[in-house]
Amino acid sequence: MSVVEIEQELEKMTNSERKIVIEIATKLIYGKRRLLLEEKRAKLRESAEMMFSEYANDKDLTALTVLDSEDFVDA
Repeated sequence: MSVVEIEQELEKMTNSERKIVIEIATKLIYGKRRLLLEEKRAKLRESAEMMFSEYANDKDLTALTVLDSEDFVDA
C-alpha cells in the first residue's frame, strides 16, 4: 500500500479510528527501536566480555592507567 493510498484511507476514517492507527504505528516504531537498542546492548556486552581477559592479562593495555591518580594541571 502506498503512502497516497494510506492517506486516502485515513481520510475515510473517524478520528477515533485514526487514533487507533496512530497508536498501532507508534507501537511498531518504538517496538523496533527497543529491539535495536537491545541488540546494540547485547553486542556491546559481548565485546566487553571478549576484551575483559585481554585487559586483565595484558599489562601493556593498561600501562597508562598508573597516571590516573596524578593531578592534571593545564598550563
